[in-house]
Amino acid sequence: MNRRDVPERQLHDAVVVVPGIMGSALYDVENETPLWGVGRIFQYSARAHGKRLRALAVTDAERAGRTGRVEATGVLNVADWFPGLGHAQPYNALISGLRGAALHKAAVRPFPYDWRLSVAHNGALLAREIRLHLEAWRTHAAHRHHLDRHPEAGPAKVLIVAHSMGGLLAREAVHHGGVRDDVRAVMTVGTPFAGSVKAAVMLNSGKGAPGLIPPEVLREVTPTMPGLYDLLPAYRCHEEGADMREPGLDDILALGGRRRHAEESDAWRKAAKGALLPEHVMVVGVGQRTWQSYRMDAGAAVAQSYLFRRKAGRLLLDAEGRPLPENRKGDGTVYRFAAHLEGSDARPVPVRQEHSSLARSEGVIEMARAMLSGLRHPDELGDMLGGDDDLELHTPEWAVPEAAFAVEVEGAPPGSDLECVVREVSGHDTVHHPELKRVRGTEGGWRAACRLDRPGMYEVEVRGGAEPLRRLVPVLATEQHG
Repeated sequence: MNRRDVPERQLHDAVVVVPGIMGSALYDVENETPLWGVGRIFQYSARAHGKRLRALAVTDAERAGRTGRVEATGVLNVADWFPGLGHAQPYNALISGLRGAALHKAAVRPFPYDWRLSVAHNGALLAREIRLHLEAWRTHAAHRHHLDRHPEAGPAKVLIVAHSMGGLLAREAVHHGGVRDDVRAVMTVGTPFAGSVKAAVMLNSGKGAPGLIPPEVLREVTPTMPGLYDLLPAYRCHEEGADMREPGLDDILALGGRRRHAEESDAWRKAAKGALLPEHVMVVGVGQRTWQSYRMDAGAAVAQSYLFRRKAGRLLLDAEGRPLPENRKGDGTVYRFAAHLEGSDARPVPVRQEHSSLARSEGVIEMARAMLSGLRHPDELGDMLGGDDDLELHTPEWAVPEAAFAVEVEGAPPGSDLECVVREVSGHDTVHHPELKRVRGTEGGWRAACRLDRPGMYEVEVRGGAEPLRRLVPVLATEQHG
């Protein structure tokens, strides 16, 4: 069924947009200092970044429930980066797209939150926000006017559009926040329902993280964050001996985790097991290099881009009796099947984008907009989501000024005409056009060398597929003392 065959209609839902981890700007109320989502060029040095990360550590008072020190001031409207955990893209395009499709822009409300804290804590706040927003929208003039013309529609409900960790908050709010009857549908985008190996590497006290930021800085910060424990992998991904198993409490402690946070997160996982979402639309990032498992080596978590193949739970072996590895990829942060909600009958919608770029994907935004017309599935959207090209974009997690780094593309079909654009997005707005060239001896491989002369946050965009592929690359000056 093509979109043109679907009758035009407009629902009168309220919409709540829930960003992912690192997707909300944070402000230190006590010291009157922005902590996250500032987007200023002067921060793009190892020294400044280390100082800023230290300020994100969760204090004893915050762990005891006195959480007023840090305030979430809004969803992210600038790009930012947490070493090892990844990049955060702004949500402006998603929010403005939904406001353009809603009955009135007041129907759409973003929900910023302190992503350092636990899903249980933030899920309760989200449930409260859903109730307040729905009450306000139902009394709004645009909603009342709609009901005057369409009395059969009945009072509005809520559509939740949630990216990454936001999907975990949505599940928490629906099942433990008392708002299930108020929620019509939930769209999750790259949500790590089964966790992410990146979180395990970050919890590992910085031992396996990028070397630009001193490990002692990360040791001070990451183990204090309850929210990070809720993102730990909960599937067979810890390689030990000739098999893999799901990490347990002792494994979290071996990574450098704190017992109290690990136990609380484990209790939260058990309480959430089996919880499904109403009218669930499940977007899954695919086709990008993604850590899927890890092993421990002298106390350090070593991330790996494969899992062992199994059939009906049984480990498959090769002729020599060795486990068969398989690279299933994902969105660069979440292994593709870790973004599936176990037990859900929702058909996963695969989108070839990097994790943080999923919420900026034209196809994802259009699908979210279409939900305000009552559409749910890709086949109802026709060709809206684009073609089936297998493009993959790879860049380093960070770079330094004047040092060339590689922009690599894989999976380009014969006859492709690719273009690379690199924009500085943290203040100067400079634009570069590194030349992509075919790599001989590869199938669909292209490569460009990019050299940037000043610190800042840069967005690499490659055009030529169904929609542009994007990745962020922070360029940091190399002072090593945090």
